[in-house]
Amino acid sequence: MLSRLFIRAIAASITSLCLFSPAYAAFNVEDEFARTIKLILSKSFVADWQGIEKLPGIKWAPLPPTMLQDCLPDGGCFTRQGMLATEGRNLAVIATGARTIVTHIYFRNSTTSIGEAAVLTALKQEGLSVELARCPVPGSLGGTNWYRLNGMGSEPGYLSVQTSCNGRSCEGFSVSLGEGLPPLQPNQLSLYSEKCSAADLGDRKPVSTVMPHEQLAQIIATLLPQGSGPAFYDWKTLTTLLPTTQWAPGGAKRGYGDEANPWGLSGQVKLSQRGFSVLATGSPTEVKTISFDEMGLHPRGEDVLEVLRENGFDVRLSRCGPVYTESTNNWYSLSSTKTRPAMLRQSLRVDGKQLQDTYELRLDDSLPKRDPRDRDPGVNGCKQP
Repeated sequence: MLSRLFIRAIAASITSLCLFSPAYAAFNVEDEFARTIKLILSKSFVADWQGIEKLPGIKWAPLPPTMLQDCLPDGGCFTRQGMLATEGRNLAVIATGARTIVTHIYFRNSTTSIGEAAVLTALKQEGLSVELARCPVPGSLGGTNWYRLNGMGSEPGYLSVQTSCNGRSCEGFSVSLGEGLPPLQPNQLSLYSEKCSAADLGDRKPVSTVMPHEQLAQIIATLLPQGSGPAFYDWKTLTTLLPTTQWAPGGAKRGYGDEANPWGLSGQVKLSQRGFSVLATGSPTEVKTISFDEMGLHPRGEDVLEVLRENGFDVRLSRCGPVYTESTNNWYSLSSTKTRPAMLRQSLRVDGKQLQDTYELRLDDSLPKRDPRDRDPGVNGCKQP
């Protein structure tokens, strides 16, 4: 069985994409490895903690999988370690996922390199199409390529191949199940591009040069009505202000909000690859509140309020919610020389080393009905961050 140190190393490596150590090809193992990848993606493969035992040559640690105190950056909260023996060499393996399903399988090669080109060729010989879907931005420290894999009898998935760790030669592979590219960590957005065809060679722009929390702060600022204009805007203006949001069809409808704001419109938006559900409420003609509820988790260390301050907003604590050990629910007043004042709720749910954010913007500058457990600034630990 692999050590606890390897689990910690995997957690760090998914974030930094620096998994493995240098090596050079000597054994023809790419065919066996390609067959293993094809089996993982096959429609008959059961991607759960028992199903992975059918992968040939891998000796797995005993069940049940290990539940982690802190979930991994790939979203997995459970892991199972193993060792792949193929053509005279051993590759360390770790599967990650949820309580009942496996979503990613990582292979660590610390011996002689198998070779990226050799593996891709072998996959094509196995009948899989291989399309480069994400690649390093030229001149960056990115060292991983992501390939979209498809084939007859196969489920969609991705193979990532890492050959450089901050300039050091290394080799590692991961297979991710599902239609979508595995999300990047915030500090990786500027290192990789998703324009990777030969025609895009001179225009490989980063996925984003703006961090997700910075983009969210920009959107909050954009949604505030200008001081020289009306206090509220209509539903059409909202969709114009949030052009990348995928809104529910049919426009605003009754039955979303409370008695004061019974009309609503819901949708989803991605901000630098981070997904949020969006809900706006108001009257039949005016938008009064807009909320953004993060659909996943992100690493600690981001500060939307500080970004707003850096952009000229006065952000002041107005009310703290009830005291909880793993969440906060606070209201802040937002004001600037150019916009009308508003109230902003910041709710943060703590999950180990990660957070989940919710923000609610009230354009009428009002606070909601008070909970008896709410606290005023300066009372019982309610203080400006």
